[in-house]
Amino acid sequence: MLLVACDKDDGGGETPPPDPPQPKVESDYARKELRGAWIASVWSIDWPMGIHDIAAQKKLYTDHLDDFVAANMNAVFMQVRPTADAFYNSPYEPWSQWITGTPGKDPGYDVLQFMIEEAHARGLEFHAWINPFRITTNMSQPLDSKIPHEWVKNYPSIRVYNPAIPEVQQRIADIVKDIITKYDVDGIHMDDYFYPDIGNVNALDDAAEYAKYGAGYSSVAAFRRANVDKTVQKIRETMLKENPRVIFSISPTANLNYNLNTLFADVEKWCREGWIDIVIPQVYQALGTGNLSFEPLLSTWIGSFNTRVGCVIGLGLYRVENPAESTRFTVADFDRMLHLTTSNTKIHGSVFYNTSSFAANRGGVINMVKTKYFKNPAVRPAFGRKTEPAPSIPTQVTLSGATLSWITALGLTSVVYFIPNGSTAAQVAAITKKNTYTVTERGKYFVTAFNRNNVESKKSAELTY
Repeated sequence: MLLVACDKDDGGGETPPPDPPQPKVESDYARKELRGAWIASVWSIDWPMGIHDIAAQKKLYTDHLDDFVAANMNAVFMQVRPTADAFYNSPYEPWSQWITGTPGKDPGYDVLQFMIEEAHARGLEFHAWINPFRITTNMSQPLDSKIPHEWVKNYPSIRVYNPAIPEVQQRIADIVKDIITKYDVDGIHMDDYFYPDIGNVNALDDAAEYAKYGAGYSSVAAFRRANVDKTVQKIRETMLKENPRVIFSISPTANLNYNLNTLFADVEKWCREGWIDIVIPQVYQALGTGNLSFEPLLSTWIGSFNTRVGCVIGLGLYRVENPAESTRFTVADFDRMLHLTTSNTKIHGSVFYNTSSFAANRGGVINMVKTKYFKNPAVRPAFGRKTEPAPSIPTQVTLSGATLSWITALGLTSVVYFIPNGSTAAQVAAITKKNTYTVTERGKYFVTAFNRNNVESKKSAELTY
């Protein structure tokens, strides 16, 4: 168990649900791994980078996806609700200003639908990244008419939804419902913006809410954690009811004390209760030996959060060879970080922040990643619930000359595995929607299939080339 100093209510000692099936990192064939990247749209960081022309916006996005595919990535975490706004026509919030430059302006196309279709066409999972409570950091910006004024808290540098109001907690869940019932997303994702960090937790303006709703809590800190808990739990319940195939991930900071006592995010509880499917801590710290350096933080997360949820590590790609960062990494540092994550069977993959740095490839870091770690494609672990039957084994697997062919059920994705001569270890040769593959190396080949839940079939017979 994680040992942290805290003052919290655990809801009267309710019994946690049974442990869900855990994702398999080491399959019977080759390592399963989520390989993702965050595309940040807030402040136009990664997309659309100040571009407001539709064709140019679309090309920038698909160029990013093509870069991911070329590096054998398999997931994208796209920020589609950065500041109480939307990349789709929402009944709750305005069209995002980051798309057109003007809050509430219709961009002239369904941005979210386009993004999902393009990701899926390339075999990438699409995780819709939303920010739960942040409304804006531009305090002069008028509040949109869709957002009730009484739900809002204004601080000197940030405007937020008030997490203490039950209607706000429900509104966030309703926004998730709107997304997962209208769009074919694979996941809902949140990062670390819960209660705002305004420099002093005692300056948070919630005395009236604590007086109104805080009966039964031992402290205002416990009350605040419970408000975030309720929001996370409502999202979870909504997802299970409306579209249980979609997985739920949260990316907290790597600093457990900061999460618990400044952001009031009880990540340990969410994992223990099974309210999320994947935890993706942002372990952006440098290598070293101090408590808040990369190695000990990684060990803490691996040791505490791998029994009930998948643990994927967020890596600070933006700091590699970046002169703008006071704490910056060399390519060799990032190599070491990725080695530590990919060599541990309790870690189910990595997500890189951010996409602009991915495209910049400073110091040739992405070349290193692909050459040493992502040389072959990877099958994603099955993090969520099984909402479809397990896939059947591919049939009629034949090898005619250099052409491997097979038959799978409609809608399944196929995985071609290769065991080189002189080796017993399989590697992924291809992940494809096709039913043929041209082999190029001598050795044994076999095929599996996996479905939208990332549940993989048993393997076909092995054929030798």
